Amino acid sequence: WKSPKPHARIARKIRAIAPLAETIETADKANANWTAGLIIQMNDASPDYPAMVLGNYILGSGMGSRLFARIRGKEGLSYGVGASFIAPVTDDDARFSAYAICAPQNAPKVEASFKDELGKILAEGYKPEEVEAAQKSWLQSRQVSRANDAELVSRLAGHRYWGRTMAYDSNLEQKIAALTPEQVQAAMKRHLDLAQLSIVRAGDFKKAGVTW
Repeated sequence: WKSPKPHARIARKIRAIAPLAETIETADKANANWTAGLIIQMNDASPDYPAMVLGNYILGSGMGSRLFARIRGKEGLSYGVGASFIAPVTDDDARFSAYAICAPQNAPKVEASFKDELGKILAEGYKPEEVEAAQKSWLQSRQVSRANDAELVSRLAGHRYWGRTMAYDSNLEQKIAALTPEQVQAAMKRHLDLAQLSIVRAGDFKKAGVTW
């Protein structure tokens, strides 16, 4: 089979988007969904990329994350909560996002706690022991991932497409292992701005008596 047209990758360039706050009523739904997002001018070769990966890992990846420990563990406001950060190989439109699933009446508190927790991180940074533990955990997760045949093949195929080798992975892991708390905080302060976050809430807020 031959394609009638030559292959051309569609470039994804960052564009300015005004932050929004939108509430969507979903009548008779037991759970509410809360999400926040921000587009960042960055790709995975950018100098701040390793620090953003580790910073987000501490903020919202897994049960040991800041968001899970506070919003789910301490405050009991959410069934599931987390954050993600992805950046393209080329182009410049990295994406930061956060999410929570909760009872509709808890959604305003979830939003307030998220903003407060992220605000504290941007203002105070992470503790050295947090960063050290996260580095060990993140690096171990990479080793476990490479032990899975399907994930390893997928990674190799992706590298082949972009003209990379596993040396990229090794280099990234060395950079993340060498990060200091100050470097992580500085990168997050440069790229995350609470005032620029777009927030969307969906739930049966009227029934729960919630107003935004």
